[in-house]
Amino acid sequence: MIKADINLLIANKPLSLQQKRLIKQAKAIILHQACKADVYWFCRTNCPYVFPNYDYRFPGEGKIGDILVWQQLKIPHPKSIIYPDLHSFYANHGEKLKKLPLSYPFVLKGNKGGEGEMVYLIENENQLKDILNLIYGLEKHQGWHGFILQEFIPNQKRSLRVVIIGKKQFYYWRIQKNNLWKINVAQGAEIDKNVSDDIKKQITPYIDRLRKVTGINLAAIDLLYPERPIFLEINYYFAREGLGGNDIFYQLLEEAVKEWLKEIS
Repeated sequence: MIKADINLLIANKPLSLQQKRLIKQAKAIILHQACKADVYWFCRTNCPYVFPNYDYRFPGEGKIGDILVWQQLKIPHPKSIIYPDLHSFYANHGEKLKKLPLSYPFVLKGNKGGEGEMVYLIENENQLKDILNLIYGLEKHQGWHGFILQEFIPNQKRSLRVVIIGKKQFYYWRIQKNNLWKINVAQGAEIDKNVSDDIKKQITPYIDRLRKVTGINLAAIDLLYPERPIFLEINYYFAREGLGGNDIFYQLLEEAVKEWLKEIS
């Protein structure tokens, strides 16, 4: 999409010696959203200018990393308890699940997964046991680790998304009109771009702080807004429907990259 002096195909394969030599010679590097951590850090280590800035994505990728960012920056978010694995969960709360840190209902989120995957509303002990058994299988057979328990916040079936592209921000609601508690376009939610200036004004200081500390310049931030902003997740690879589709996204991205190149030249 973006023509550079040299374009390399690096998707789903390790960097070759020739590619590494070229990267070391680059004055600036533009990466795709789905780049892997090893590729990003090789580029970041060997080139002073890399777009997008994923310094906080790796190694803190996932919902656990998001919680740590909210905690570090003192950005409002639901009460959340992090578990690196099932062993730590049972060590803290026992096999009988009688010492839980949150009362029902609460939300259990796996560290990985997008568009509502690995996110569960837990309303009773039987549901919790079922999901813990699922996590056990993932840990044992797929090497999958990490989850959080999170305070459930009633959301009037809508969530707010703030998309950061370069120096610009785009706001829109995702509204769930079906009888589902998850609020994702993949789950049938509809887009509403009518976000009041007052709400934007309340959210902007937090987004500014996030940008300043992390350097994030390509991501979608999800939050709830029952009466005040409550931040949920950072999505570095996100759907484009709320922006108007792929073509609009690519246009905005190209503009952001060109502006970035002018600043570093």
